[in-house]
Amino acid sequence: MVPGGALSTLIALPALAALPFGRRIVAGVPALPGQAPHREAPGAAALGAVTVLVAAAVTVALHDHPSWLPAYVYLAVVGVWLAVIDLRVHRLPDHLVLPSYPVLAGLFGLAALLTGEPGRLLRAGMAAAAVWVIFLGVHCLPRAGLGRGDVKVSGLLGGALGWLGWPSVVFGLFAGIVLGGLWASALLVAGRVGRHDRIAYGPFLLAGTLLAVLGRAG
Repeated sequence: MVPGGALSTLIALPALAALPFGRRIVAGVPALPGQAPHREAPGAAALGAVTVLVAAAVTVALHDHPSWLPAYVYLAVVGVWLAVIDLRVHRLPDHLVLPSYPVLAGLFGLAALLTGEPGRLLRAGMAAAAVWVIFLGVHCLPRAGLGRGDVKVSGLLGGALGWLGWPSVVFGLFAGIVLGGLWASALLVAGRVGRHDRIAYGPFLLAGTLLAVLGRAG
């Protein structure tokens, strides 16, 4: 019988197959029309190292739940790419975000089948819908600062956090909002942005989700 830690490592290893495509995917997303990228795409080695580090941290945090790992390791890899893309060009591209909904739904569905916990799957779906509606409402407010990409990715993060529990949903999203607010305030004080300039909130929402997964607030 394979020990839990070794089994979790074996389950997470297939994520390494995606690493060679990371830089191409990140660098291949163009800036919005009329805008230039805010920074260059990171090198393949640097991006790969960060991706491996995040995926490894998630694997360690969830090593006692191997059936959960495919979904969370997938989100870790795609989440790193999305965060870097958003920092570069202030976009969370549909071709990465939207297919991730059925992928995560399938992976969490498989986990629910293997563990006999359909309640977690139901809660994940409810959390995804609730978070998406909340973020859509905020997006519609004047000068809210949240883009459509933030709304689309929020449902993914809400579902992943909802699988862990409602406390994780609250903690992860609150942490992301606080981190984004602190960063925006720092940029404003430094004079690097104005009050009406938009910043990339996606990386902070993703970071808050990562903190909740690592801490497993649920």
